[in-house]
Amino acid sequence: MRRLDWKAFVVLGIIVSVVIGFLYGTGLLGGDSSDPGSSADPLVSQSYADSRLDRIVQDLEAKITVLETKVMTLENEVIVLSGGTIDLDTASGTGSGGAGASGSSSTSGTSSSSSSGSGSTGSASVNQANVGKSATVTGDVVNLRESASTSSAIKKKLSPSETFTITKVDADNGWYQVQLSDGTIGWVAGYLVKLK
Repeated sequence: MRRLDWKAFVVLGIIVSVVIGFLYGTGLLGGDSSDPGSSADPLVSQSYADSRLDRIVQDLEAKITVLETKVMTLENEVIVLSGGTIDLDTASGTGSGGAGASGSSSTSGTSSSSSSGSGSTGSASVNQANVGKSATVTGDVVNLRESASTSSAIKKKLSPSETFTITKVDADNGWYQVQLSDGTIGWVAGYLVKLK
């Protein structure tokens, strides 16, 4: 029988070591098979990263939907508590632009701050059919203006106790021209007007 050369033992040892290392590393011999991307195995494939990000985005979108629903509910409660009315198309999210209840929030949340002349005009609440009807304002103090613009001069400050008649509509800008009981005529932003 021939004697084996020591070089053959070294090569055989290397091959066995590599095979055992591979089997242990893949978990077949009890090694720890870590989740890709964890601190134990920081290398991940692009497809794994993409699928993980997709799951995170889906979870966040679901949470956003729940939060938007809560916001719409709270905005509607504010409108009801402030004595306003809810535009059902806007409140249900079917209004123009898919704005949800954000269109309604200008009716309630800005009634006192917008009364000083800042903010949007909220033309959605202005209706030609309201000409000749009696109305009042929704804010504590609302400006009666020279023209249908927040930059025009203030003629008088109105309170909710004052009743006036709607005489004209500026539907493009969302304003009503009104006449007070003393004959004063001026303009009020439509979202600050409440029909009697």
